[in-house]
Amino acid sequence: MEKLRVWDVVELEPSYKLVGTTWVFKLKRNHLNEVVEHKARLCAQGFTQVQGVDFEKTYSPTGRLNLLCTLIAFAATTGLQFHQIDVKSAFLNAPLSETVFLSIPQGLLQDRRKMCLCLNKAIYGLKQAPLAWYQRLKNWLVAKGFASCNLDPCVFYRKGRHPIWLYIHVDDIAIFGKVVDDFKNEIAEEFEIKDISIANLMFGINIGQHEAHLSLDQQHFTDSLLHLYGMDHCKPVSTPLVPNIHLSAATEKEEAEFRALGINYQSALALSPSFWRGLESNTGGPSSMCFDILGHIYSRNPQTGIRAYSDADWGNCCETRQSVTGYLTTFNNCLVLWKTRKQPTVSLSTSEAKYKSLCDLTSKLLWLRQWCEESGLLLGSSAIPVHEDNQGFINTANSDSGINGKHMKHVDIQLHFVKEAIKTSKIQLIYTPTDNMLPDFLTKSISRPTLCRALKLLGVVCLGVRGCVENTGANC
Repeated sequence: MEKLRVWDVVELEPSYKLVGTTWVFKLKRNHLNEVVEHKARLCAQGFTQVQGVDFEKTYSPTGRLNLLCTLIAFAATTGLQFHQIDVKSAFLNAPLSETVFLSIPQGLLQDRRKMCLCLNKAIYGLKQAPLAWYQRLKNWLVAKGFASCNLDPCVFYRKGRHPIWLYIHVDDIAIFGKVVDDFKNEIAEEFEIKDISIANLMFGINIGQHEAHLSLDQQHFTDSLLHLYGMDHCKPVSTPLVPNIHLSAATEKEEAEFRALGINYQSALALSPSFWRGLESNTGGPSSMCFDILGHIYSRNPQTGIRAYSDADWGNCCETRQSVTGYLTTFNNCLVLWKTRKQPTVSLSTSEAKYKSLCDLTSKLLWLRQWCEESGLLLGSSAIPVHEDNQGFINTANSDSGINGKHMKHVDIQLHFVKEAIKTSKIQLIYTPTDNMLPDFLTKSISRPTLCRALKLLGVVCLGVRGCVENTGANC
């Protein structure tokens, strides 16, 4: 803090609004879940700040997980290096535009009542600290020739003889490129960094970089949850839900009981699309009958670009008869984007449910395509193949006519959005038999053989709670 001149000690004036301070202690673990560092950090008590007095804007962008997966898939199929660095005490490098006064923590000065700290740089705990750090890092990257993506400001790229891509998550930076050491030397001259070299752990996700494939899993995060709730020796299940089982919506009491457990199940399932259909139908989160975590990884495959599958299960919910949207997208044959959710309105036919699902998917595909083209991951303008299992729906979407009926305006608008994407060669609908529709497990509970076959075709490897499967086929 002295080296970076984080604060100046000044006399306390009656007009100063002081922000409190506190010490935070934390254990830092590696990809093997081993403690590698004991950290002590002086933090500001941000809850004592007043907007308009010691802070204004606070929003700081955070990267999307599906874009990180896309970059990893791109690196795996093109032979790019995938490294990781950590900027030490990142916030302490960010100058503040507001004047902030801190109370002096115990042990720093003897005469604490007459003095205070006037901040020159951000410290952890300040509401505006993440934004100040992002702006500081962005300004430096732009000065070094990087450009931030318009569709995701946390992804930066620099073109040239050795193109390089960066994925920013606060003080963690993932680096993708043929040559990455030059950039690491550049940033080390500006900030103090910890060079982790080959990436092995990001956001609780274990990263395995092997000669034949690259893998992602949340094994240690899952194990820690099982240990926390005394389920170390629980019996794994082969499917998230028993086929043909229908969960009812959680009651207010059940929701309160689940929230009291404090289980962050969404983080635990960040890489497990096969579990979301069962959990999504129970609004309070997973109960004990469906909280059996397995996890998965995917490996590198030949380069093929973007491919998508769209599906919908008509009238799936027994209570409301709402349909379920399910779709997934692969980049270079690696699963990077998926979604399952109840449709907000009741559909009157299978085709109507599929219109809604495909419209939602199309908007995501246009966004992903534009991002890939802007960042240089995807060249050319060929249509994205989208697989559907309803030939009548495909014929309607490819035709020039709309939908007849004055009560179908909302569906007609969605259909015309899809038609426009088809006519402009953004997407191309391809018929695929129902038995080969990969996102079937996103719309309903299915049998073990069907689930394993779908995961294998997606390049996904099932994980048991006892360890990681290292082969490249679905091993259920």
